[in-house]
Amino acid sequence: MADSLIKVVTAAVTLHWTAMQEIWPELKKHSVPKVRISNRMYRTAGLAHCEVHEVEFASKFFNRYKPEMLCVIVPHELIHVADYIINGEDPTDFWHGPDWRRMMLEYGLPPHATHEYYINKNEPIVRTL
Repeated sequence: MADSLIKVVTAAVTLHWTAMQEIWPELKKHSVPKVRISNRMYRTAGLAHCEVHEVEFASKFFNRYKPEMLCVIVPHELIHVADYIINGEDPTDFWHGPDWRRMMLEYGLPPHATHEYYINKNEPIVRTL
């Protein structure tokens, strides 16, 4: 039976956040960010809402790019939250500044600010994986 998308993404977020807490112990004071799924986003794969400790992901990208979403986009957005917690807000770095890039590398991912995944905005909404 297919699991609901929110359940799968929440599990991935929890897994990555726990790993990040080992790398950056300051995060142990903070719970796992809340997960939201958007059926409207079709250019942006994910968003970090750092001020409210949430991450949001585009459902439509999971249909075509499930491994990339779970292994790259989820930690990318979580590292924005971690960067915000550890380093604070820096309006000069446009969210992909030197601290974020360093943290991406420390987590073992290339610090790319954008993705090259494409979906048509009319693709079906994904509810289960």
